Amino acid sequence: MAHVESYRLRDGGKRYRVRWLGPDGRAHSRSFVLKKDADRFVLEQQRRASLGALYQAPSETFGDFVAGWLDRYARRVRPSTLARVREVLPHLGVFRSVALDEIWPAVVEDHVAALAGRAPRQAELTLRVLKQVLANAKERGHLVDEGVFRLKSPRRDQPEMRFLDWDEVEDIAADTVAPYGNMVLLAALTGLRQGELFALRDRNVDLAALTVQVEHGAYQGELVPVKTRASRRRVDLSNTAARVLRRQLLARQPNERGLVFPSPRGEVLNGDNFRHRIFRPAVRRSRMTGLRFHDLRHTYAALMVAAGAHPKYLQAQMGHSSIRVTLDLYGHLYPDANRGVLESLDALTTPSTPHRANAPDATSKEKVPVTRDFESGSDGTRTRDLRRDRPAF
Repeated sequence: MAHVESYRLRDGGKRYRVRWLGPDGRAHSRSFVLKKDADRFVLEQQRRASLGALYQAPSETFGDFVAGWLDRYARRVRPSTLARVREVLPHLGVFRSVALDEIWPAVVEDHVAALAGRAPRQAELTLRVLKQVLANAKERGHLVDEGVFRLKSPRRDQPEMRFLDWDEVEDIAADTVAPYGNMVLLAALTGLRQGELFALRDRNVDLAALTVQVEHGAYQGELVPVKTRASRRRVDLSNTAARVLRRQLLARQPNERGLVFPSPRGEVLNGDNFRHRIFRPAVRRSRMTGLRFHDLRHTYAALMVAAGAHPKYLQAQMGHSSIRVTLDLYGHLYPDANRGVLESLDALTTPSTPHRANAPDATSKEKVPVTRDFESGSDGTRTRDLRRDRPAF
């Protein structure tokens, strides 16, 4: 049976040790900084003991378990997601030979913090993947330290959004190698992501209805389905966007897939090649230091807000999963959105009849006229006798 005992460190600090007997009959112990963590661990041991052999899984190192987990994971995620996980796994190499039940929260926290000093985004992804692996290990009957799941990612500064005015959009489009300047314009006129523009095909375009249908994105030169149901959407085109799109259809390289923005060889554009060979040189020529292609999507949102777009419509156009995402990102662009509401409230509450407009205010000392209905009361406030007005039969 597992139990908790406290002890003191040399520096006076207090710790809590859990002692228990494992399935093999051998004594085990583990120390915790917080008593609540020790208590949770005791409950977990009791739960496993009550389930018996049905719940037990043989001891396994992190490296051995990850190999099988990665095969299972690959069957339920997109290739791009799997590729990102494979890029992160080398950061977890320090745990390769460590048993799953010996991955301590303190060690994980220190490792992630050290990584965050060099690559904050990689540290965030590393902790996320580790939690996914250990969660699956727990589901399959392995003993894991629950404290790992309560660790928080190091704070990471989000890249600042940049909003261009239309003259700046036209300048950078003019500095972009033809015909990809049309892509710059269309990104700022539709809010489509870079991969969605790469994957746009003839069958997705309806110039008569002024719409484009977003169904796919692009990853490493291949078409892949968009990630979420909200991303699979119909985007309305302005007349300006339709003119840009029509011009691109005439200027593009002929290709078998019917891509609107094909590579010079008529294939799906590669994101790295486009960024290094086309977009960044255009940014340098236009002297817009630090501009990202994704900032054109932010620019579209700002232009739509300035044009009076309702947040719900903007959400649908941009393919956000919820209105909260839209407002969290672009709510600050609506500083005067409610000013018209207050003006309407004033109009609704303005007196519309003369007797209300000229009514005395609360500070007036004028007495309310006394009618005959209240004359007989001792203080002038007797309840009216309704029988007086009863008709005679």
